[in-house]
Amino acid sequence: MLPFIDGALIAAPNDSHGSLGLHCIRAGVATLIEKPLCTTLADAESLVAEAHKAGVTLATGYSTRFRDNTVFLKELLDTREFGTVHRFAHQFGSAGGWAPLSAYNLQRKATGGGVLVVTGTHFLDRMLYLWGYPDQSTLVDDGVNGPEANATATFRFDRGDGQIAGVARYSKTGSLPSGLVIDTEAGIVKMGDSDEAPVILFPRSNPNVAVTIRRRGKPRFDPRISPFQHQLEDFVSATRDKRDPMVDGKQGAASIRLLEELYSHRHVDARRWYRTESAA
Repeated sequence: MLPFIDGALIAAPNDSHGSLGLHCIRAGVATLIEKPLCTTLADAESLVAEAHKAGVTLATGYSTRFRDNTVFLKELLDTREFGTVHRFAHQFGSAGGWAPLSAYNLQRKATGGGVLVVTGTHFLDRMLYLWGYPDQSTLVDDGVNGPEANATATFRFDRGDGQIAGVARYSKTGSLPSGLVIDTEAGIVKMGDSDEAPVILFPRSNPNVAVTIRRRGKPRFDPRISPFQHQLEDFVSATRDKRDPMVDGKQGAASIRLLEELYSHRHVDARRWYRTESAA
């Protein structure tokens, strides 16, 4: 089909992204690859280099970047609406483990990792978008002989006005209240992990007040429309206009670099992470 199409969406097993992507790019076909871009940094960098050489659009499928609240939060942080950022925490967890319909999820080589890749990589992409690449990162997980089901990653960002500390927790065995919390000079900023979650400030000057911050005017992305649709529309327009997509291959490769760094510094802890049953 390659000689007859203008673009391709690759939503195949993670370890096939590199070879399928190269096949499309070398045929001159614009390519959107579902996250993660690849399972290794070497494959990701090869895709980016080939796309640049061929002048072909390469996009990475991080759909949550097409939420208007994500873009709005970035604008607020860039304009220092909340002053200095001290630390942040993000978490997401659901009790249910891995889907048993396929052994694919149980093979670290096929997925590139466990819950950090399957669930956490969406936030890692947003974290890089909000604060750039961390200066230090560590990982603790429970992946003794396979993909991890529970993981906690920590980060440190060295900035001109001080350090930002971060933590991200993910689980496939326990339910965790989802969302992002940021400790700032102005107070605590909170945003849920959903398409329409508002940005809420709990001012340091008055802990009894919660201020919902909303955008005035037209949103960058209509929250009534699925981020997946916004992502596809951006991919199509980037291909037609010969511009970089909002989440290009270089950004996808940066996420793979961070994942490899985290896994290279990982510490395995096989304890019972989150108890979901009663004490009885």
